[in-house]
Amino acid sequence: MKTLIWVGVAGILAGSAAGWTLHRPAAVDPPRATQAQAQDEDSSTARPAPRTVTLDPDTAKSMGLAVTVLKQARHAPQLQTTAVVLSPQGLATLSATYDADAGKLAVARANLAVARNEYQRQNQLYHEDQTTSLKALQAARGALESSRAQTNAAQIQLHVDAIALEQQWGPVLGKWLVARSSEFQRVLAAREWQVEVTLDASAARRLPETVRLIAPSGSQVSARLISSFPQTNPVIQGLNFLYLIPARPGFAPGMNLAAEIPAGPARSGVVIPASAIVWSTGEAWAYKQTAPGHFERLLVSTEAPVAGGWFVTAGFTPGDQLVTRAAEELFSAETQPSSSSGGDEGDDD
Repeated sequence: MKTLIWVGVAGILAGSAAGWTLHRPAAVDPPRATQAQAQDEDSSTARPAPRTVTLDPDTAKSMGLAVTVLKQARHAPQLQTTAVVLSPQGLATLSATYDADAGKLAVARANLAVARNEYQRQNQLYHEDQTTSLKALQAARGALESSRAQTNAAQIQLHVDAIALEQQWGPVLGKWLVARSSEFQRVLAAREWQVEVTLDASAARRLPETVRLIAPSGSQVSARLISSFPQTNPVIQGLNFLYLIPARPGFAPGMNLAAEIPAGPARSGVVIPASAIVWSTGEAWAYKQTAPGHFERLLVSTEAPVAGGWFVTAGFTPGDQLVTRAAEELFSAETQPSSSSGGDEGDDD
């Protein structure tokens, strides 16, 4: 009997020990696994993965859905900066001053020629047969020296005028003024307008020969580089350059413009038109048809805006079929699925 009791107690003790050993591993590391699972759930909540929407032909037709085949495009990165159309009034004032002083110089040179001839005549008469007096000879010499001084002063003033114009409008316009070139005449006649373009140091190092200017109305024009521009914009600090544009409607002196400047080599990609874009959570999306009736929503980069849309190099390729009409309806079918849409069910964006 004692033997049986002892065997029973030993069995209970062995069973207790075995139960503790089996239960202990169940408490090992569950927090680590739970934390990783929570992280996965957070990341999926932050940005839902794009889904494929399936539509039957009748539903797609009722939506008015249209698809366009993307074509290859090339685009050079653009730097955005500011520009302003300058009034020609200041240039016209300097030009008038220069013309007036040029006229004074012409008169002074003519007077100098007369004074020089008179002095030579008086000098010859006095030394050959003294048919003129010493006093007349000295008076002629004085008139010659006075005319020479006036001519020198007029030359200096005209040079000062040219320097003033160069300091205010740049070296090229200064040369045009002195030469009275046809380019200068077009500017004075307001057939071409001067534009001040402000660049930062990095853009100025690769100074472009042409820039595209955009008016507030959306009108665009190409401007050609003339020279550096010595004047400083008190509102926008930077390096200033002078460009010329043809006078045309939509642009006027004093108007502030946007300037687009090439900032790198051209790249190949496609243009996603604005009609294809659906905005959600502050991001641009577009639908690509992957098979008849199957559409996938993809993120569109908006870092390179172009006329009518955005240039992209990733996510879309030439030949892709892009939804360009009824994209909003397709988005509704994805985010708010109904039995008639055939879209996959899921949470809204």
